[in-house]
Amino acid sequence: MPDATIQIRDPIHTFISLDAEQAKIVDSPLFQRLRHIKQLALASLIYPGALHTRFEHSLGVFHVACEMLRRLGLENSTDARAVRFAALLHDLGHGPFSHVSEQSLNMFADRGSLPAEQKNEKIHELITAKLIREDPVIIRVIGEDTAETVVRLLNDWDGDPVMQAIISGPLDADKLDYLLRDSYFCGVAYGRFDSAQLLRSFRCVDKQLVLERSGMTAFEQYALAKHYITQNVYRHKGRLITDEMITRAIALGIRVDKIPAMEKLYGFNNSAAFYKNYIQWQDARFLTEFSGKKARKGKCKQILDRLMARRLFKRVFSVDLDRFPVEIKAELSRYTETPENLGMRIRIERGVADVLSSDSGMGKVDPDLVIFKCVRSKPICDLALNDGVVLVNDKARLTPIEECSRFLRAVSKNGAGGGVDVEVYAPVDWKDHAKRDAFCDGFSARIMDAIKAGVRERTGHDGI
Repeated sequence: MPDATIQIRDPIHTFISLDAEQAKIVDSPLFQRLRHIKQLALASLIYPGALHTRFEHSLGVFHVACEMLRRLGLENSTDARAVRFAALLHDLGHGPFSHVSEQSLNMFADRGSLPAEQKNEKIHELITAKLIREDPVIIRVIGEDTAETVVRLLNDWDGDPVMQAIISGPLDADKLDYLLRDSYFCGVAYGRFDSAQLLRSFRCVDKQLVLERSGMTAFEQYALAKHYITQNVYRHKGRLITDEMITRAIALGIRVDKIPAMEKLYGFNNSAAFYKNYIQWQDARFLTEFSGKKARKGKCKQILDRLMARRLFKRVFSVDLDRFPVEIKAELSRYTETPENLGMRIRIERGVADVLSSDSGMGKVDPDLVIFKCVRSKPICDLALNDGVVLVNDKARLTPIEECSRFLRAVSKNGAGGGVDVEVYAPVDWKDHAKRDAFCDGFSARIMDAIKAGVRERTGHDGI
């Protein structure tokens, strides 16, 4: 790696070093845009310190990737330069409020505009690849060949597996940064783990990223950290509600309010005009344009105004999926928030709105403002492994870590931490916890019946 020319202070990694090439990428308009996209959307309404952005996270991922390359003795390898840039640029395609935009992009994309091999891809990943391939600053600094290698590392890598593991895998640089960073800025201890010891235990064996046995305890700590921060931050009811309110505001803005700028922002059609417009958007512009004084009045603005005043929807129903009858459980276990399931979701939300409107003392509840959600939690072991494999260099034999760790065997055996909660959020209010509990207890059985009816019904009108 060339000599560093810039040192950036960072609360997680102390100093992040950039060489001249990397500094040019960081200074580019496309990368600077990430300063204005918060890492955790509106989680600051729950955790006031959660104001960090995709900008500093991307720098952190770059730093961890550099450290991994150094620990593995690969800092001068053929693909090391591309790995560093892949780490730096991996979040380039995020829209306003980061992951919150992903569902809307996937929902409203014109997939007919894509080649056959890309029709099932995540839209924000396609956007990232397109921007890396075509941004003039990126191409001028790193060249077309390296840009193409970066895209392959982020998507369909067929090269050295250890390089892929640094960018995307159970122990990639992204996860090793965001757990520590999100924990720090949210002011919680849930996401902390011994990252130094984990990094010290990394080895490259047979072109695979493996752990020495000395890193097993650090990995167990990492697994618990990932579980606890998921349950207490990423799956916090307030965080879920703010995300869902933004997502519903976008859907209503497009389908009901017919806001041209919102249709243009989320109506991906793979055109040059779409990309040119897309990169002009970030969190502040979204809120100003769709919730500001000059914003079009309608249901979208109504929800966003509630967010700005921190008048959040409330969770009026939350029940473990296992409490539903077998046939309903089977249907909901497959439920995803896609266009194919739109009709069933609408029927459920209309039924719940009728229940809440009947005698809640709150008047007519708009079904468009009732949000049905299946909240899934992976078991601890599955969450830590992220559908991958972590190998331990066990007496010169590579062994899956769950076979070496009694703790991971135990949590894997009983599926600890996994499950699905069926939840409903609505624009209701209560003054204290006692009224909240009485409200939820009083309506729980009837809301469950409305959900059952919505699932069982085989016909329904299309809509929001």
